Amino acid sequence: MPSTTLAYRATIGLIWALALWHSCISRGLFVDGSAFLMNIVRNGSFFDFYQPRLYAMVLAQVPIVAGLKLGVTDLHLLGRLLSLGLFVLPTIFYTLALVRARHDPVLLAVVIAAIAVVFMTTSFFIVGEYNTAYALVVFIAVRLVTAERLAIGDSLVLLAASVLAIRTYEVFIYLGPLLAAMTLWQVWRMPRRPVVPVLLHLAAGGCFLAGMAVAIDSVIHPYSAEHLAETYDMALDFWQNLQFDLAFVAVAIVAVWALVRPQQLETMRPYLWAGIFAALLALSPLLALSETLVRPLAKSQYVARTVCGVIIAAMVIFLWCYAAERLEAWRVRIALRDKAVRRRVLGFAFLVLVAMLPSDIFLSFTWRAYLQSFRQVVTTHTGLVAYEDTPLARRPDLLLVENWTLPTQSLILRGKPGDAIVLPPRDFTAWVPFPPDKPPDLGPYVWHD
Repeated sequence: MPSTTLAYRATIGLIWALALWHSCISRGLFVDGSAFLMNIVRNGSFFDFYQPRLYAMVLAQVPIVAGLKLGVTDLHLLGRLLSLGLFVLPTIFYTLALVRARHDPVLLAVVIAAIAVVFMTTSFFIVGEYNTAYALVVFIAVRLVTAERLAIGDSLVLLAASVLAIRTYEVFIYLGPLLAAMTLWQVWRMPRRPVVPVLLHLAAGGCFLAGMAVAIDSVIHPYSAEHLAETYDMALDFWQNLQFDLAFVAVAIVAVWALVRPQQLETMRPYLWAGIFAALLALSPLLALSETLVRPLAKSQYVARTVCGVIIAAMVIFLWCYAAERLEAWRVRIALRDKAVRRRVLGFAFLVLVAMLPSDIFLSFTWRAYLQSFRQVVTTHTGLVAYEDTPLARRPDLLLVENWTLPTQSLILRGKPGDAIVLPPRDFTAWVPFPPDKPPDLGPYVWHD
């Protein structure tokens, strides 16, 4: 079993290496990301079209907007900068949570499990602000349960995080009041309550509730009623994400075992059963050798984002119970006091994280090959090109195609203004960002290999 120090350092190194690699291959351009890049270039500034998620949007776009202001015209580099901002933002919060939890194997295991089960199974669609929201919540919860006193520094960090939570994502409908309650609990449980830190904590609690109010309003008055309805319909489709299924079942087995028979955490039995699913997760890229859709799929990651909010809430509640003085006699806490048990729990969480790597690497290489194939089509043709006449309509490229984004991705991948625009499929009649026969003029902005 890895030591706490090894697991902590290895996890931080891993998530930052992945963030940089994903940025290098422009994974942020997947689906909506290409439209974000097009609009940022056309505006010459931030693409902040949705107020309820404004703060997360703006922070993630800082690197690409800085690149624009410095005169960068290479869309390839700008795509990397957009990807960098999108990946770095949640990675920062997970890193801060890991740093805060590094002295407690159980807390560290929960943070690593959140990264493995939630972040790495849904972050192919990194442009979604939920990635930042979940990382932010984990960071806040860990800080709250590990605080030993009310200090001004901690209070200022909490307040800054709570301000960001006001406009990040709709899941603060229920995560906002949960964090507000935890903030009040932290104030209540401290023996000494200096005035300034208490006021800052109360302000943070108010911001969490403000985030709930913004989220409620965004649901009552949605940017797109059709998109909101689609989100509701998609919420129960999380099972279509194979990576999520296997990682979640592996962690859930140990979690349920701990709740029902915590004394058996001293044995290898729960970890062996859960390890079966971790092994299947590690081997899951081999399913790509078949012609079925039972395999890691980038597009399937989007459908698990909603249920992941419930999982994050459950993790936060566990952290709260784990730290609450009144639950000293809780059987789970008693079992987790054993040093060997704590190391096993941490080791298993890290094992699930490592088991996620093969499928993540596989999907990343698939994405890189898709961009290369797409650019080959765009730069070797002119005018409008039928999707059905390109390699994009065949495996494995078609598994990464989102119909409405084809014209936008074509525009981004052009090496010169006369390069081709790939049309959506012939039977596709829904909305596209611009008429394919009248693409917007991006001026000097072109893609360089």
